[in-house]
Amino acid sequence: MSAAEVKDVIRDFAQAASNAIDAGFDGIELHGDNGYLIEQFLNPLVNDRTDEYRSDTLENRSRFLLEAVDSVIERIGAQRTAVRLSPFGGYSKWVCTTTSRKPTYT
Repeated sequence: MSAAEVKDVIRDFAQAASNAIDAGFDGIELHGDNGYLIEQFLNPLVNDRTDEYRSDTLENRSRFLLEAVDSVIERIGAQRTAVRLSPFGGYSKWVCTTTSRKPTYT
């Protein structure tokens, strides 16, 4: 996925959130665990990107999640937006227990 496509996905998250509210949902939850897309950006054992979303720093690993959250909040409001994270959930042996990088979760 190119960086431009990542931006498209972020816009898609915001549109999906808006669609959910229009359909009568009280709010939405961005799912960031168990190997889903957000976790793939957060986990330095999986994220092998070389662009601004690369895993070399906590800031870069978190960029996708934070941009998605900001986009959704802009569309439906913070009071209707939640994030689900499950650090070290163990999906598919992606547990990151040792790395030379600053840990994503503490």
